[in-house]
Amino acid sequence: MAFGSSRFGNQPQQPQFPGAPSGSDPTAGVGQGTAQGPAVQMVNAMINEAVRVGASDIHYEPRKDRVQVRFRIDGVLHTWKDLPKDLQDVCAARIKVMAELDINEKRLPQDGRISIGFSGRSIDLRISTLPVMYGEKVVMRLLDRGMSFRPLDALDFSPHNKVAFENLIHQPLGLLLVTGPTGSGKTTTLYSALNVLRNKSNNIVTCEDPIEYDMDGVNQSQVFEKIGLTFARQLRSILRQDPDVILVGETRDSETAEIAFRAAMTGHMVLSTLHSNDAPTAVTRLTDMGVPPFLISSGLIGMVAQRLVRRLCANCRRQGPPTPQQAALLSISQSEKIFHPVGCQQCEGTGYKGRIGIHEVVSVDEHFSRLIMDRAPSSDLRRAAQAAGMVPMREDALLKMRGGLTSPEDVIRQVFLRVDEYDATPAPPTPVAPAAPAQIEAAPVAGGMPMIPGI
Repeated sequence: MAFGSSRFGNQPQQPQFPGAPSGSDPTAGVGQGTAQGPAVQMVNAMINEAVRVGASDIHYEPRKDRVQVRFRIDGVLHTWKDLPKDLQDVCAARIKVMAELDINEKRLPQDGRISIGFSGRSIDLRISTLPVMYGEKVVMRLLDRGMSFRPLDALDFSPHNKVAFENLIHQPLGLLLVTGPTGSGKTTTLYSALNVLRNKSNNIVTCEDPIEYDMDGVNQSQVFEKIGLTFARQLRSILRQDPDVILVGETRDSETAEIAFRAAMTGHMVLSTLHSNDAPTAVTRLTDMGVPPFLISSGLIGMVAQRLVRRLCANCRRQGPPTPQQAALLSISQSEKIFHPVGCQQCEGTGYKGRIGIHEVVSVDEHFSRLIMDRAPSSDLRRAAQAAGMVPMREDALLKMRGGLTSPEDVIRQVFLRVDEYDATPAPPTPVAPAAPAQIEAAPVAGGMPMIPGI
């Protein structure tokens, strides 16, 4: 899908690079012989436009007869431009020069980073190159260092889930996991929790890759695996720093997980992320990684699973029945009135404006811990979680769809087709009154950017 001129039509500015005087570039245009050759101008325009429209990623994709450039906005890829084939290599080389990569190495993938100043903001780009059939594909993930983190009230928790989450983060010790796929807002949720916990009496230390937010009052450290500074090694060092609260950006392996659990069992509050489809299956994921069940059952206090769905534009959404296919997939009546996207000037023709979170929160109780020790299957863990009051993610999604916040299309795509079937009768959720249509408004996104994705 390509956007019209209303979204991608503004004249680009020049991003400013560290150490470069205003209006200039730190390196000459690749293959052009001038400081502002076509490659420099095109890459600058590409980054400028991606920042302006709030993209989380830029995809630079060589095709047989052109280069396709796409932006991921609110979780969906949109075409920005098709570039002529003769710009393919020079633009890719320009990006590699900026990221301090080897421009002559085109056979192997490379990773790098770029830091730029843009309209008074500090933007980091994580660069990944990959050789494909027609050249080098480049993906740039944008991280706005100056973007303020979202307060807990802005995370779109339902009242039931918000109470459960607040109870978990105020525990004196234990490990709390936020789970979900890449780009589901896990890191945003963790930083919101840190914002609640930071005070003069807490020593909060983080272990991240990369550091995504600059948070005053928090001691933030970054891993550097190229020199052997892994999550596990960094975490061991953090434990010698007298921490009260520890944030581990991602639980990637059994070594990191075991250190985190032992820290949680010895008087520390530990927050981390994990990739799993839903909250109960996070336990299965940990045991598959080789973490002993006794560590999990002793240290785990709770899990939050989440997805991001697009928020309907409050200005143009329309109410109507679901399609027969939607009604069947969502198990709802075809006579039910729900909201659908339309598209207007305010949402630039998309029908959506920003994203909202869909959650399920599990508080680990004694029965759940025993099931972990017994290596119970995930179906038994789901039943136990729901019996203890967990509102399944699908129920949360339907609640927000019926409230006019998101569409059946996004609920099906992001939740119903990605989350395992629940084979237990759900515990009755705390009722939440849907907002009246005129009162539901899209929450503003800080800095014009979407929620930063968990990496």
